Amino acid sequence: MNINPLGDLVATIPVTVTNYDYFERFPIVNASISNGGAFHFDFQIPAGGPTIKEITKVTTTAVAAGSSLTQLNNITMSGAGAAFAYNATGTGANRVVTPIAGNNTNTITFSSTLAQYLAFRQANGASAGPATTTTTPVSLPAPTTTASQTPTEIQFYFLMTLSDGTTIIPQPARVRVQP
Repeated sequence: MNINPLGDLVATIPVTVTNYDYFERFPIVNASISNGGAFHFDFQIPAGGPTIKEITKVTTTAVAAGSSLTQLNNITMSGAGAAFAYNATGTGANRVVTPIAGNNTNTITFSSTLAQYLAFRQANGASAGPATTTTTPVSLPAPTTTASQTPTEIQFYFLMTLSDGTTIIPQPARVRVQP
């Protein structure tokens, strides 16, 4: 593949987040602390080709962290290498990644809550998620209005597997934490 430095690089199979509230380089959905903190991403690929088999791996880390894709690629499906998999259960050598099954269509939904996110951060030594979150036990900073309004955001990375075995890493998606 030749990449033209003046052209756009378009994914062979583009992945769209269809329920975004904002699009600021990345799709962003809201999660309200006062409403229980639930959030979800609705993913879609073009119809007529392979379907989405599963979301195989999910990870999250600080919005500015450059290691997130490396972290996603280094996740193993079991054992200590699954430590940074958001969709894993167990601890240490008994940790196992559980793919999120699709329904063999061109859409799939990833759902979670801020409470699940905080539990993940706590289990991983608070090394994943917004850099401003440093308390123990971990808690999300409450969004406030300031002159330099900086929202509290959580960035997620996904690896999806299609029905034909193709794997796709879509662009990161973010959750904006609201009061």
